[in-house]
Amino acid sequence: MDRGRSLILCFSLCIILSISFSHHIFRGESAENAISLNQSGWKNLENEDYNQALYNFLASIRLNPSYVDSRLGAGKAYLSLGVYDRALDMFTSVLKFDNQSVDALTGVGMILAETGRFSDSISYFEKALAIKASSLEAHYGLAYSYYKMDKKLWAKRRLNTILKINPYHFESLLLLADIKTEEGRLKEARELVEKAIDAKGQSPVGFARYGRILFKNYILENDENSLTEAREYYAKSLSIKPDYFIANFEMGLIELYDLENKIYEATISGSNIDVVNQSTAALNYLKKAEGTLKNPALLYAQAVAYEFIGDKNQSAENLLKLYKANPSDSIVRSKLEDFLVLKEFKSAHPTRVMLSGENIALADKSLRESLHNKVIYYLRRALLLNPINKEVRERLINYYSILDYNAIMIDEIKNLLRQYPEIKYQEMLNIEIMKRRDRLDYREGYTLEDIQRDVPVVLVMNFDTNGKILNHFDAGKTLARNITFALHQNGRMKAINIKDREEIASILKTNGDNLAKSIKKIKEYSEANNQKIDYILFGDIAEVEDYIKLNCKLLDLQRDFIIAEFSESTKGKEAVAEISLSVATRLYDIIPYSGHAIKIKEKGIIVNLGLFDGIKNGSQLIYFRTTTSRKTKDLQRYVELLTVKESDTFICYAEPDNPDLMNELDTSSVIYPLKNRRAKKIE
Repeated sequence: MDRGRSLILCFSLCIILSISFSHHIFRGESAENAISLNQSGWKNLENEDYNQALYNFLASIRLNPSYVDSRLGAGKAYLSLGVYDRALDMFTSVLKFDNQSVDALTGVGMILAETGRFSDSISYFEKALAIKASSLEAHYGLAYSYYKMDKKLWAKRRLNTILKINPYHFESLLLLADIKTEEGRLKEARELVEKAIDAKGQSPVGFARYGRILFKNYILENDENSLTEAREYYAKSLSIKPDYFIANFEMGLIELYDLENKIYEATISGSNIDVVNQSTAALNYLKKAEGTLKNPALLYAQAVAYEFIGDKNQSAENLLKLYKANPSDSIVRSKLEDFLVLKEFKSAHPTRVMLSGENIALADKSLRESLHNKVIYYLRRALLLNPINKEVRERLINYYSILDYNAIMIDEIKNLLRQYPEIKYQEMLNIEIMKRRDRLDYREGYTLEDIQRDVPVVLVMNFDTNGKILNHFDAGKTLARNITFALHQNGRMKAINIKDREEIASILKTNGDNLAKSIKKIKEYSEANNQKIDYILFGDIAEVEDYIKLNCKLLDLQRDFIIAEFSESTKGKEAVAEISLSVATRLYDIIPYSGHAIKIKEKGIIVNLGLFDGIKNGSQLIYFRTTTSRKTKDLQRYVELLTVKESDTFICYAEPDNPDLMNELDTSSVIYPLKNRRAKKIE
């Protein structure tokens, strides 16, 4: 019995020792495999094979979850692939093991820079440099952040410092080349990229960046040779690495930019172009980038390509995905709203109804903040998206009443009554008309339809990119549409409506030598369509950090004078609305506008300018009186002032400060608001 027990115990011990030994061997093999996979991953990174690098690093981490070096490598691979959320997870996990890791701090900084959080990115780079002052990667990160913030001088200083230490620092050479390109110093830019390629060898990244420089020069100069060369270098990049997402993405963008230029040339020359074929080519490249690059710019570019092809449903789907992923992206939301209206999606379409509700919520927010212009803007956007929404129209009516715009309010009630012929709306109309019996326009016998408005007409052109590759491919078009929309909010001027604008503005360009050609085409369009156009607003757009920035020029089309240049910038969920309203306000202040006497009274005149034009009780108006000098026989011009005694929505009653002026005034007399004006001749 004892012998049997001993045998059992001995056998059991052997099994335990065997399992323990096997486990020890397995753990040793796992560790060796993790190290081997990590080493392979870093070699893959060096060779710019980011997908394979990521595969090896993740395999290494599965075998050894605490292997910090593999986590660091995986973070770098994710960063290179544009998968910023996963990259951040990896770098953050490294910092939990070692909060002094310069590479991890630099990695987090680069993610923050790529996602527009520049002040935070700079903080991380500075932390890294405080630990290791010689870190070229941290210095480069600072340079990159400054570049993205449009602080190119600071960026260049930092890059020059890096290149003094290491003249062949690959990333610094490429970034400095980008800056030189934007400065128009193409020869220097090419030399820098060639130096980077020589240092790195057959680099898909280097070839793609060379292509990007040529691409940017093509955008700036419209140089066909640059376009051809850009395609060649992107092709070189893709021949080495067919799935390289940057090369595929930017090749797709090249096709879209080239298509826009061809549309412009076709418009100027009157020729035809195969839009579908080229936009399909663009989409094919963009789809190749899709597998690895999951970023908003790609999805947005695809939406534009689908729009060119004519697949409105897929385009709308892409835009909706972007909006749901980031509701704070005001360009995406505005683009989606315009798209649904212009492409005539049904008013009851769920997305139109949803976006209408979003605008109502923004109107409520603006009302709480007493921002009257924004309230009207958002309510009008809500109504544009969902014209059958009684609630929105009622709220708009109430708000016009608060602002004392009685004529507009009554016109809106009539619109509501036409849609919904209900007794309550008829009663509302009757009540409001009765209330207005003592108002100026009613007493004088004028209705909204009777009053002819002498307002200037503005054509808002698409804003040019000025050589920059934007996160939103056609952001300049979206801003132009929304400024047009905002201009219709005030009666001091009229903008070419959105649909008519699309026929001319969206297919012309104002950068470089294109301005003169576009102006000529606009004048031809104006004459052929009997469409009055007095002013053209144009300029360029930039997305700097999380700001939208517009540089604007206002051209007097009749005299070829630029009467104003100004900039507007803002950021956030309401950026498009805010910048559109700001530009509109600028135009109201700048553009000369006038009215005329529509009735002569005993002591004064009725003028077709009113509250909607900013004319209030006590405002002063101008009449230019011309007389002939008795001595010189020359014509002399005098300024006569009139003071507004009563103002209504679209008309006012004014009396001249000089009573003798009544002998000269008649219904042909032109009357101006009192304001200053400046002009500059186009060189």
